Amino acid sequence: MTAAVMPSSAAGLLTLLEDENDELKRYALVHLNKVVHEFWFQISSYIGSVEALYEDDEFADRELAALIASKVFYHLGELDSALTYALGAGKHFIVDEQSEYVQTLVARCLDQYFELRTREVEQVDVDPRLVAVVERMLNRCCEHGQFEQAVGVALEGRRLDKLEEVVQRSNDVPATLGYALKVCQKLVINRDFRQQVLRLLIRLYEECDEPDYVVICQCLMFLDDAPEVSKILSRLLNSNKPDDVLLAYQIAFDLVENELQSFVIKVQEQLPKPPEAAAPAADGAAAPAVPAADGAAPPAAGDTATAMDTAAAAAAAAAAEANGNAAAAAPELAPELVDKLNKLRDILNGKTPIGLNLEFLYHHNKADLQVLKNIKGTVDARVSVTHSATILANALMHAGTSIDTFLRENLEWLSRATNWAKFSATAGLGVIHRGQLQQGAYLDRVECCVFCLAGEFAYVMLGCGVLCQVGVRVRVGANVNRRLWLLLGCWDLISTAHATAARACCNLIPPWDGVL
Repeated sequence: MTAAVMPSSAAGLLTLLEDENDELKRYALVHLNKVVHEFWFQISSYIGSVEALYEDDEFADRELAALIASKVFYHLGELDSALTYALGAGKHFIVDEQSEYVQTLVARCLDQYFELRTREVEQVDVDPRLVAVVERMLNRCCEHGQFEQAVGVALEGRRLDKLEEVVQRSNDVPATLGYALKVCQKLVINRDFRQQVLRLLIRLYEECDEPDYVVICQCLMFLDDAPEVSKILSRLLNSNKPDDVLLAYQIAFDLVENELQSFVIKVQEQLPKPPEAAAPAADGAAAPAVPAADGAAPPAAGDTATAMDTAAAAAAAAAAEANGNAAAAAPELAPELVDKLNKLRDILNGKTPIGLNLEFLYHHNKADLQVLKNIKGTVDARVSVTHSATILANALMHAGTSIDTFLRENLEWLSRATNWAKFSATAGLGVIHRGQLQQGAYLDRVECCVFCLAGEFAYVMLGCGVLCQVGVRVRVGANVNRRLWLLLGCWDLISTAHATAARACCNLIPPWDGVL
C-alpha cells in the first residue's frame, strides 16, 4: 500500500478558491483544512478569499471556511479573531480535539464567557455561540467523568442550572456536592451568588437518599438561617432512630465549635421550649406593691401578712392561668423529648463541651510539680524575666486543670512579681482555672492568690487578668458567676493616675455577647 504523499505547497489549492464552481471551492477547503497548520503562511496571503467565502450566506461550506480562517489567525497570534471565526465554524470546531489550537481557543472562550457573565448586571449580552461552546465543554467533561472540572466551569460561569445538571449526572453525588461546597466557600466572591449556590446545594443534599444533615446545617449557618437549623435538630430529636439523635448532638457540637455565638443563641431560641420552663419565671415574678394613700397609717403586722398572702394567691392564680394558656398554645412535650432537648441545650450553651474539655485536661494532666520546683530553685527570683517565665510555664502546664498547688504553696515567692509581671501572674491564674465556671470557690482561690501580690493594681490585675482568660468561655453561653463581671467595678476604685493602665488592661477583654 502506497503511503500518502505530503504536498510541498498549498498554492494549487489556493488557486481553486477563485473558481466559480462551488464543488471546487469545497474541495480546496477540505484539503486546505488538512494542511493549514503546515502552510498557514501561504494561506494567510489568501485570507481575504477565505473570509469572503465565510461571509457568503449562500455558500454551503461557509463554516469550513471559518474554521480555516480561525486556524490562520491563531498562527498569526490574533486570538480574538481566531476565536470569532472558531465560533462561526459551528460543528466543525470540535472541542474534544486534543490539540494546542483547540485547547488555546477553548480557554480563551471560557475566559470571555466568565467575564461577560460577571458583567451581566450591566445588561451585557452574551453571544449564543459562546454559550454553545461552553455547554459543549460541560457535556464533554461529564461524558469523560471530569465532574470537578464541570463544577468549576459552572460556578465560574454562574450557571446554577448547569451546576445542578452536573451534580445529577455525577457518579458520586455526595462527593461532587462536597467539592462544589468547598469551591463555593473558597472561590466564589460575590455574596449574592454564593448564597444562591448554598441554597441550591442544600436542596440537592436534601434530595439525596441519605441527606448529610451536618453539611446542610453548615450551609444554613453560612446563610444565617437559624430557624431552619432548629427545625432539623427538632426533627432529628423526634426520630425513633438512635443514630438521628446522636447526629443532632453532633451537629450541635459542630455549631459550638464554629464559635458563632449569635447564631447559636438564635438556634436555642427557636428550639421547642418545655412547658415547665415557663413556670419558674412566672412563680419568681414579684407582685407589685400597692402604695398607701397619702396620710394613711401603715398596716399592722397581721394586716401585712394577710395582704401578702392575698397578693401571693393572686400571683399564683395569674401564673397558673398564664401557664394554662401557654400549655394550650404549645403542644405538650413527651418526657423523653424534654430530656433530649435539655441535653441539646447543654451542648449549645457550652456546658457540655466545656465540661468534656476540662475533664479531658484534668485526667490527662502529666505535669510534674518537681520540675517546677527545680526551676524555681534554680532561677533568681529578683530577675523579672525568669520569674515571669516560671509563672507562665506553670500556667501552660496546668491550663484548664484548676491545679494551682504550685502557686498556693509559693505565695511569698509569687508576691515578688513587680509592675506588669503582676498582670502576667494574674493572667496565669486565669489560664489554670480557664472554664472552671461552676466551682463556687473558684474566685475565692483566685482572690487569695492575687491579693498576695498587693499594691494598688491588685483589683485591676484581678479583674482584667481573670476576665481576659475566662471571658472567652462567656461567648459560648456558659453561666458565669456575676461576681466575675462585677470586678470591672475596680475601674471606679482606682485613682485617676492609673486610669490609663486600667484602660489598657480592660482592652484585652474579649467582646461580650451579653450572655451570663
